[in-house]
Amino acid sequence: MAKRRIPTKPAELRDQMMQAATAIGAEANWPATAPTQLEVGNLAGNLYNSITEVDNLKAQLAQARATLRTQRDEGVEMMQRVDAVTDGLYGPDGAQKNNFGLPPKKTTPGASEPLGQVIITLVADGTAPASIFLDWDTDAGAAAYQVEWYTDAALTQQVGNAAVSESEYEIAGLTAAQQYWMRVRGVRGSEYGPWSDPATRVANI
Repeated sequence: MAKRRIPTKPAELRDQMMQAATAIGAEANWPATAPTQLEVGNLAGNLYNSITEVDNLKAQLAQARATLRTQRDEGVEMMQRVDAVTDGLYGPDGAQKNNFGLPPKKTTPGASEPLGQVIITLVADGTAPASIFLDWDTDAGAAAYQVEWYTDAALTQQVGNAAVSESEYEIAGLTAAQQYWMRVRGVRGSEYGPWSDPATRVANI
């Protein structure tokens, strides 16, 4: 495929504008009705500032993700402690556990809670070009997660899938400016939970 004469990637476009501004300044016969060196230079400078701002926002987003993971882990640990205390107060299958947001445990030998539906909580640009970042609520009974992504809302055109041990995943290697639909479900051994509601996003450039 021939390279586009006018690039659409911001950094490449900025570089081309700076090159054009330099050439305009050296062109003695440049028409008065055409863009001036100053105009092109200013636009290139504005584009550079915008790119820098986006890079800073990406760094802030990465920090926010790390903070979210830390706070989520602290919350999970706190509820595990509440779970242990209410086990001692009311018994693992005590109905009073509901008052603390904890469903009673099944005490029948061999029984286990069914896997619940995963809820996608964040869909954002990934850190790499043409990537999408997903984050979702953990399911306490899931040992891993399955992620699938599609190019249609009906979820018939699957273009990728992944097995994930954490409750987040960055889908990389996508087609820039293409819209994708993603879904996630929990996995425990040979048991699969219900799929999450689909989330959608256009892959970043």
